[in-house]
Amino acid sequence: MTLDDYRLWLLGQGQSAKTIRDRTCLAARVLLLWGTWVVPGHVVAEFLAGYTGWSRKTYQNHLRSLYAWLSEIGAVDENPMTRIRRAPQPRAKPSPLTPDELDLAIESATPTVRAWLLLGAYAGLRCHEIAKIRGEHVTRTSISVLGKGGVQASIPTHPLLWELAETYPRRDYWFPSPFQRREYVSASMIGNTVRRHFREIGIETGSIHRTRHYFGTSLLRQGVNLRVVQELMRHADLATTANYLGVDEDEKTSAIHLLGGAA
Repeated sequence: MTLDDYRLWLLGQGQSAKTIRDRTCLAARVLLLWGTWVVPGHVVAEFLAGYTGWSRKTYQNHLRSLYAWLSEIGAVDENPMTRIRRAPQPRAKPSPLTPDELDLAIESATPTVRAWLLLGAYAGLRCHEIAKIRGEHVTRTSISVLGKGGVQASIPTHPLLWELAETYPRRDYWFPSPFQRREYVSASMIGNTVRRHFREIGIETGSIHRTRHYFGTSLLRQGVNLRVVQELMRHADLATTANYLGVDEDEKTSAIHLLGGAA
């Protein structure tokens, strides 16, 4: 009953490398905190009570996974998570970059950071999808993406991205890792680098995921059907897409004025 055993179990469940890393890290953390994984429900509840929002929901999901494994191998007689109510889904707030912020970020970026920003803003790629993009994934007409959960998708290629592709190798990774143990840069390296870039130019919040919010919001503001936006963002649930779409006061006012007047 070791972390390596848990890691192998997660791998067998088809979890992504990031999920495996995050879940084993939390498992190691609570083991250090509690001295054992065999604890009553109130101990787990007290741990979760120290968190709110997405952090609480994420940690609860990680602990459900841990105790599902421990129950499966017979390491615990009672799963402490069975008596803990699921954390409510936090309400996400859209945070797209404004067009001016995006222009500033792109114009002041290094060539590599500029490429990351373009892939986020004009293809809606997530951080981990940007990290592992390869030359053979991009053609004049489409970009092939292996997204969350191993879902394969194809996105039409924006002209700016085809222009970008012509400056990168037609085969192999566009953003190889500087470390021998990795083939391509980590998503965290991209996120941290873009976050620093944003702060340096006066964008006070968020990181590269705000370019994905920009992608969805810009499509909607150009009049693209919401179902099409959902497909381009590769969301299984339309409600998830709504979390990315920013609406400002002028748009709400204009919408009200479209209503027919009283007779």
